[in-house]
Amino acid sequence: MHSTYRRNLSERPLGGQKLVVRLLVRRFFCDRKSCARRTFVEQVDRLTEHRCRSSLGLKEWLTTVAVELGGRPGERLCRKLNLAAGRTRLLALLEEPPAPERAPRVLGVDEFAFRRGRRYGTILVDVETDRVVDVLPDRTSETFATWLTAHPGAEIICRDRASTYTKAIKEAAPAALEIADRWHLLQVRREALIDRAEVGDLRLRPVAAGR
Repeated sequence: MHSTYRRNLSERPLGGQKLVVRLLVRRFFCDRKSCARRTFVEQVDRLTEHRCRSSLGLKEWLTTVAVELGGRPGERLCRKLNLAAGRTRLLALLEEPPAPERAPRVLGVDEFAFRRGRRYGTILVDVETDRVVDVLPDRTSETFATWLTAHPGAEIICRDRASTYTKAIKEAAPAALEIADRWHLLQVRREALIDRAEVGDLRLRPVAAGR
């Protein structure tokens, strides 16, 4: 054994109060001459991982919030739940899952904002399992086409109405079936109803696209 040191881990709240786990962990020498690491720290099963300041349980919570809500909405929910996590940390969790060698059978693609009005990315989701597959650094057709070429296998690609993604699909995955996701279909229907109301001089009050 090399030494010991104290480690503080943020944990999921308990009874509405913030919870911190304080550990006394050991650091060990590595006796393999071929190993590049001189020392290493023990990890507690199902609680800690290397260079992480939160428990695995809390990290799982935050990842779920990031997947479902994204940055700013997720940050507001974390504040209400007494979780110490800003939008930057939540979005960083989306970039962690390693990309699979093949694309899922049903692939969902949509843009999101790292910083609204300045920097946008592309999120790829396995529609059948509701899990994030990968996060691309921008929303260009070239980047998406490169990803599709490197990860074949998508049979159905669910996208929005933007021509950027359809251009990449026709180039890199021409055999895949393109479909529009439900939210954008409802948005199109809503816009059509409003346009018809204006032409016919009807008095229809706009409603949210998701209702």
